[in-house]
Amino acid sequence: MPVIRSYAEHGDACRAANALDLVGDRWTLIIVRELLLGPKRFADLAETVRGITPAVLTGRLRHLEDAGIVTHRALPDPARTRVYAVTEWGRGLETILRDLGRWYTDGPDPATTGGMTPDAVIIAMRTMAPSGLTTLPTVALHLHDDRRPSPPVSRYHTTVSDGRFTVCAGEPADAAATVATDSTLWSRVLFAGEPLDAHERHGSVAVTGDHAAVTALVAAFA
Repeated sequence: MPVIRSYAEHGDACRAANALDLVGDRWTLIIVRELLLGPKRFADLAETVRGITPAVLTGRLRHLEDAGIVTHRALPDPARTRVYAVTEWGRGLETILRDLGRWYTDGPDPATTGGMTPDAVIIAMRTMAPSGLTTLPTVALHLHDDRRPSPPVSRYHTTVSDGRFTVCAGEPADAAATVATDSTLWSRVLFAGEPLDAHERHGSVAVTGDHAAVTALVAAFA
């Protein structure tokens, strides 16, 4: 098997090229995406990074650790497992992912197929949130991925901080409303204009609390 030489080894001093030596391989940025909102176990990454094999995932994680982008730690008993997390430097790649998403959206054929993991939807919300969302109430989001066996529920919440709207991981203390649904379906409501009320009637979206807060959130992304 031929040895793949890096851009640096080919004498290219461009810093963008050198960055691609670190994160340009297939699946690498997707692994980072799945770690930006919190640590994950190897088994979680194996399910959320679609199409990757355990051997390739092991290699990519080792490469990211060697590069200083990802780190790992062992959980204490009784979990007795290893979790992976992005480093502070690795966290800066969220800007790259968001810019890539905007770039693709502005392309000639931005349509996509397939599903989205809960974390991917939250990164997309951060990316596509219009400016000026400074008065929306806090909404808790309980998202799961129906493509996973026995999918866990991931918890997030919208917030306005320093006059800017964002979405954070974790359960808020004072949510005006809560949305519970599949992550791909939620992405279709926000980004493809599928009607929230129709999914509620079907039972695929559950809204509790101030329904107007959720309606305002959906309308902001319309």
